Amino acid sequence: MNLVRDVLDKQVVDKEQHRIGKVDGIVLKLSDDEPPKVAFIEMGSLTLSRRIGLRPYRWMLWICTTRGTESTARAFRVPWSSVRNVGVDIEVDVDRRETPLERCQDWLRHHVINRIPGG
Repeated sequence: MNLVRDVLDKQVVDKEQHRIGKVDGIVLKLSDDEPPKVAFIEMGSLTLSRRIGLRPYRWMLWICTTRGTESTARAFRVPWSSVRNVGVDIEVDVDRRETPLERCQDWLRHHVINRIPGG
């Protein structure tokens, strides 16, 4: 499997097939005597902004901390052991109601998207 091609930026669905976001990052576990192993997939605006560059990451971190959303100022990680299927979508054994992603999306929808004309 090619992780970048097959996992990164793919839609993630929970165990009830509800979309919960896209894979924004992959965390590998490194050890001295073994090849790298996938430990987690990461989702969230901070991980995505870190991929774009240091300046967008600092800007997004500033927004999260100054707007009182410091609890969402960290990436949401899904253990690789919870990944059930890698196909068109990445199916994970997670309930979306137990993730901070839904609260973050609600905040973005209310404070950012609704202020954009036609958003």
